[in-house]
Formats: sequence, C-alpha cells, structure tokens
Amino acid sequence: MAEVGMAAFSSIVSEGARSLFKPIIRQISYMFKYQSYIDELKDKVKRLEYKRERVEIPVHQVTEQGDEIYKDVADWLNSVKEFTQGTAKSITDDEDGAKKFCFKGLCPNLISRYKLSKQAAKAAEAAASLVGKGNFSNVSYRPTPKRAEHMEVKDFAAFDSRMKVFQDVVEALKDNKHNIIGVYEMGGVGKTTLVKQVAKQVMEDNLFDEVVMAELTQNPDPQKIQDQLASDLGMKFDLNDSIFHRAHQLCQRLKKEKRILIILDNIWTKLEFDKIGIPSGNVEKERTDDKRRCTIIITSRSRDLLCIDMNSQKNFSIDSLSRKEVLQLFEKIVGDPTKIYAFQLIADEIVERCGGLPVALSTVANALKTKELDFWKDALNQLRSSNLGEIHGMQANVYTSIKLSYDSLVSEEAKSLFLLCGLLSEDHAIPVPYLLRYSMGMGYFKNVYTLEEARSRVHTLIDKLKFSCLLLDGDAEDEVKIHDVIRVVVVSIAEELLMFNIPNVAGLEKKMEETIQEDPIAISLPYIGIQVLPERLQCPRLELFLLHTEGDGSMQVSDHFFKGTEGLKVLNFTGIHFSSLSSSLGRLINLQTLCLDGCRLKDIAIVGELKKLEILSLARSNIDQLPLEIGQLTRLRLLDLSNCQRLKVIAPNVISKLSRLEELYMGDGFKRWEKVEGGSNANLVELKGLTRLTTLEIKVPDEEILPRNLVSVELQRYRIRIGQGMGLWPVKFGTSRSMMLAGLGRVSILLKKYGTKMLLKRTEDLYLDKLEGVLNDVHELDDGEGFPRLKHLYERSCSEILHIVGSVGGVRCKVFPLLESLTLYELINLEAICYSQLKEDQSFSNLRIINVLFCQKLKYLFSFSMAKNLLRLQKVEVKNYRELKMIISKC
Repeated sequence: MAEVGMAAFSSIVSEGARSLFKPIIRQISYMFKYQSYIDELKDKVKRLEYKRERVEIPVHQVTEQGDEIYKDVADWLNSVKEFTQGTAKSITDDEDGAKKFCFKGLCPNLISRYKLSKQAAKAAEAAASLVGKGNFSNVSYRPTPKRAEHMEVKDFAAFDSRMKVFQDVVEALKDNKHNIIGVYEMGGVGKTTLVKQVAKQVMEDNLFDEVVMAELTQNPDPQKIQDQLASDLGMKFDLNDSIFHRAHQLCQRLKKEKRILIILDNIWTKLEFDKIGIPSGNVEKERTDDKRRCTIIITSRSRDLLCIDMNSQKNFSIDSLSRKEVLQLFEKIVGDPTKIYAFQLIADEIVERCGGLPVALSTVANALKTKELDFWKDALNQLRSSNLGEIHGMQANVYTSIKLSYDSLVSEEAKSLFLLCGLLSEDHAIPVPYLLRYSMGMGYFKNVYTLEEARSRVHTLIDKLKFSCLLLDGDAEDEVKIHDVIRVVVVSIAEELLMFNIPNVAGLEKKMEETIQEDPIAISLPYIGIQVLPERLQCPRLELFLLHTEGDGSMQVSDHFFKGTEGLKVLNFTGIHFSSLSSSLGRLINLQTLCLDGCRLKDIAIVGELKKLEILSLARSNIDQLPLEIGQLTRLRLLDLSNCQRLKVIAPNVISKLSRLEELYMGDGFKRWEKVEGGSNANLVELKGLTRLTTLEIKVPDEEILPRNLVSVELQRYRIRIGQGMGLWPVKFGTSRSMMLAGLGRVSILLKKYGTKMLLKRTEDLYLDKLEGVLNDVHELDDGEGFPRLKHLYERSCSEILHIVGSVGGVRCKVFPLLESLTLYELINLEAICYSQLKEDQSFSNLRIINVLFCQKLKYLFSFSMAKNLLRLQKVEVKNYRELKMIISKC
C-alpha cells in the first residue's frame, strides 16, 4: 500500500523537480520502503562476513607459526566484530517491531519504520565501507626477535670460580685489540651459561649495540648458522638464495652495526667466517677507519681449535666448581635441607663423584630431589659402578655431552690412549711412563719405531686430550689426571668396546666371572683387595690385563691361569706377593710388555721364555738377582730395575746381550758394578755395547770404576749418580738430564773421563754434595765453558768451594745462561757467587730463584756485573749468614 502511494507520488513529479525533491523523497522512502533498507543491510552484512572469513583464515594460520598480525588488520577485524555483533544485529533484531500497526491495526507505525530504515541505510553504507577496507595484500609479518631473547640465563649462579672468568671476559670485550675471544673447557662445565650471561651484561652496560648468537652442533651446517644470526638481526632470506648470496647479505647487514658482538657457541671444527658471512679481514684497520667494531666470542672444548684454527687473541678456561660451590648448588636444587642432612654421607659422596661438573651435578640433584633414601643409595651405586644410564637424565645430559668430545677426536691413537687412561684411573693419577709402556705393547702407534719416537707421540696425544678438555694436568711432571665424571664416561665407552675397568666393589669375584664371559679385549682391576684369581683366565681375545693391589698383596696365581690367553700383549701385576710365577706365563708368546712392579718375586727365569718381550719392568721389586735367562730377551727395548734395593747380582754379559735396549733404568738400586771385566757381576763396560741406548739411569758408587766413555752414544736423557753420600735426589724438576756427584774425594779422577765431562756439559740438573778438591764450579767442573745447558744447580756441604764462578781476570764466556734455580747449602767457606766480573750479558740472565743457607763466610750476594743481568729474578732467600755485609758489591 505504501509502495503504491510512493509510486503515484513519484509519477506526478517531473524530472526537473525530482532532483529538488530527492532529499525529501529519501526521507519519505524511509517510512514506506523500510523493508528494502533492511534487506540491503542484510546483504551488505552477508558480504562483510565473507570478507571477514577471507581475512580471518590466513590470520589464524600465521599466528600459529608465531607471526605478528598487522595492526590495521587487527583493528579491521575488531571493527567488523563490533559492527556485525552490535550495530547491524540491533537493527535487524528490531525488524519485527517496525512491522506492527498502530491505531488498532488501522495504520502502520510510520515513525518506527522511519527510524529503523534510516539506521539500516546508514549501517549498510558502513558495511560497504568495511568491505572495501578489508582488501589486504598481507595480513602478518615475522617479528624481529627481542635482542638476545634466547640468551636469557635462568638462575645464573655467581660462584667465585665463575665470576673471575666472567669479569675477565667482560674486560677483554672492552679492549679494542681483541676481536676474537675464546672460552674453552670440557663439556658440561658451563661455557654456554657463562657467555650468555656475558651477553646480557654487555648489553646492559651498552658496550655493544647488538648481540647475536648461534649455537653449533658437532657437524655444523653453515645455513643454520646464518639463519640463527639473521633471526637475531630480524633478517629473512629468500628460499632460493644460495649460501654465497646469503653470506653476502648477512655480512653487509652485520657491517651496518657500529658495535656488534657475535657469539659462536660450541664449535667442533674450524669455521670459515667468510662462508657464513661474518666480517673478517683487517679488523684493526676497520676499527680505526670507520669506528666500527665486530667482536666474536667462540666457545669450544678444544684450546688448540681456538688458538690455532680460529686465531683467537685471548682465551679463558672455566674450572670445575669447588667443593663448597658444588655443595651449595646441590642443596639449592634438592631444596630440602632436612633430606640432605638425613642423607648427608650419601650426599657428600654423590657430590664428590660429580667432580664439580655442573651438568652432572644438576642432573643427579634433579633426579634425587623428590626421592627417598633407597633411590639415593642406588644412584650412588650407579656412580660407583660407572653405570650412568640408570640415573634419570644422566645418559642424555652428561654421557652424550662427553662422548661427543671423544667422538670428535680425529686421531684413533688419541682415542686409544684416552680409553687406556680410563682403564688406569680409579681415584689416582695416571703415570705417563706407563701410558707409554702399555701403548707400545698394544701397538697403538703407526710409523713409530723407537721408544723415543713413542714418547714424543704420547706427549703429543696427551696435549691433544688436554686441549680437548678430556685430561687434566697431574700434580707431578710425569702424570696426568682425569675428571671423575669423564672417567665414568670413558669407562662406559670402553665397556662398549669390551675393555673393562672392574671397580673394587663387593662381589668382585662374581663381577670378574661375568667379565670373562664377555670375551673381553682388556681387563683392568685397579687397586683392589682381591686375593684369589680364577683358576684359568680363558680369554682368547684378551690383549691387556692389569692388576694392582693394596695392602699385603698376597695372591695365588694358578699354574693354568694364562692357558687360553695366548694373545695377551700387555700384562701388569703391581704390588703382588708371588710364591712363584705361574708356569703358564711362558705360554704368552705374544707378550710385549710385562710389568711386575713392587712385587715380591723369587725365581723369574721363566720370563726368559717370552721371546717377543720388548718392555720389562721390575721396578721396586725385591729380586736379588737378574738371571742369565733375561739375556735371551733379544728384542727387549726397555728394562726397568729402578729402586730394586735388594738386587745384588746381575750375571756378566746379560746386559750386553740386550743389544736392542733403548732405555735402561737402574737408579737407586743395583750398585755392585765390577771394577774389571770377568768378575762375578756386571761391568759398566757392557753399557758401551748398547748402541741404541737413549735413556740411562744408574748409580755408580766409585768414580774409579767408570770407563773412559760410559756409553758409545749421545744419551737423550739420563739420571746418573756417582759416588756415595746423598741418598735421594733432593728435588725433581722434570728435566731430561740430571747428574749427582756425591762424596767424591778425588774429583780430578772423574774429570779425566772424557765421557763424564761430556755428560756434565749437557746436564740440566746438577747436584753436588761433599766434594773435595773443587774451589769453583765453572772452571774446574766445566773447563770454564759456563755450563751452557744447566737449569738447576744444588750444592751442599762442599767445604772447599770459595766461588761458584771464579778466576783471575774477567769471565768472557756465557756463564749459566739457562740457569733457573741456584741453591747453596752449608758451603762454609763460600765467599762470593761470582769472584770475577762477567763480560757476557746473558750470564745468569734466566735465573729466577736463589736460596742461600748456612753459608756463613759469604761477604756479598751479587757482584754488580752479575746483578745487572738478573732481570728475571723472582725470589731470593738468605738464611743463617755471619759475614754478609751487602747484597750487591761494586766489584
């Protein structure tokens, strides 16, 4: 009806007047065409919903991938939601109200229709506008990560052992001279944690504008490294970009930063910076010219890798935690003081066996914190038995970490030596000489033909293992140590290769039986209390068998023990009291190394049957004679009779028959050398026939029995004591060539021996005790040549000595150019160290330590010519003097 009226009204209005009446017509249409306005709104809302769906679906997809939605997209979606659920819905909900009639149904409610139609028309325009605004080419973007977000460190513990390194690294970063800084140590010690904390600190201190980091794997992928660095910088590479193009892009981006720190964590092999896109080249020139600074921190398990391959200028090592720090960390993780107190003894040993390694300690502590006593006991037993896999998380966190270091060793020789260290270690230091002897017996080294070459190889491999943080320095010069946790891991690795280190635990005999059934390649029983071995070893593949005992060491070894073990190459019995050697020992036709150190032995003639034997050690044993049968060992390279205090008889010509002998150790033991050939005992002349000899340790009680030339070759190392008097060597410096002259009344006889004089000239450590007929050392003992190789000089109770260096006129040669320490003790007539002026600036130029005790006639310590050369002097100790008037004399 309303539509008919509107149509009639429109028909009577001319076209010209229609434009004038258009606003009026529109207002009238609101009353009579309300349904069309409502329908138009519904249509527009429907189109808006379609558009919303087209935007919402990709938004949902990208947000799941971590992308951020553009703000205008988010605002549009909110506007659409508010419109459809608010404005549009309220209008369409009022549609039924507009259809009602008023005046008892006689007339439509024109006012209500007018209002609703006007609202619908306006809303339809708004919906159309929203549809138009919803045309987005892209709805999201990949957010730039928060700087160093992945470098956040949770609960960084400011232990003293860490803070010193932390502060040193931060200080090194402040120095423009250092563009590559290395941090190294074994796996699990906390390198990553430390460098992340450093990154956080330098950003807080505003030392760098940007910090980026890549964590590497054992087999690094350059593209993944590029992705990590680019991600920190907010960069994205195109999928089709080549690695070279990516490297160029990354390099240009890094160069835009004025001060940037790049952290490359846990590198295993040499990294080519150029291939990744890390700026390199003349860093100093770059910093001077354009004031830009790119500094790199590299962490690794290998110091060699940092120093040699990566050219780091400054390197820092992270030590293990101290015992106090370990206890603090353990208590913090467990979090229950009552439980720790109740299980104190167990907790103490668990902490001890974790050896200050944070990753091991935290793994064990987290595994135990909710457990009761039985679980703690079991965990301790697993640690004792090297069974890491049974402790929750230990296999992944500790074993895998350390095994990666082992796997990364390129050299098979280094791996073999490391496994050998695992067999030898059990809370004790590992003696390097025995690593050499066992390795040679096992045939580990390629292209090594002498013991001297083998010694060099062993020291090289030890350095590799130290630099890979798998071995530690020992307390003495000739030993190394292994971290407790690393020892547990290497023992586990060795077991996989059928090499067993059997701990001293209850049920040892049963454990031994189980091990034999595995058909092992190696068995080590370090420092155990076993008294009875199996009747028969019966291990056809066994190549190495080591047994050390403590206590009285009494043991029964069956005459059938070695039957079925003919492949044995290395055999060691230490500290055992044999009633007799097993007769089956003679069956070991392939044996190359035999060590019977510290054993109580009677008849050892059966050893002469071991025709392939190359290394024989009887050190500290109680043998009283070396039988003739030893002369049958014509392949013998090393014979160790050191500290055999009861050895009184060495049959004549036994030593001379050992023509391949390279190393002979007889120090602090046998001393009954015959003065002439043809006696009942060995004569020193026999040594001249050992043309391959490189190492000699002997004691000669009488200078008169020395031949003119002691040996016919130039020894590489020696330790020779001539004369009576001083018992033990006062100090052991770890040098290669040492001599002691003690209690000699006729030094002139000794000095007439050409060979002895040559040994003196090459000596590095010289000990003089109770010598007679010597007034000054340099001119009488060294023909005035100044001891060119001497590093340590120790003199005691030489009552006739007046000067160490003394002559008429100036001393023109270099005197003691390498001397590091000088000890003068009870030289009761010593007047001065140097009597004459020194003409050479290098004389005494390396001297660091001087000790002068009970030299009561000493008038002054240094002459002026000596004092001016003492540029490296660190310590001077003078005690109990009487005549000393000045430290430095003008003469």
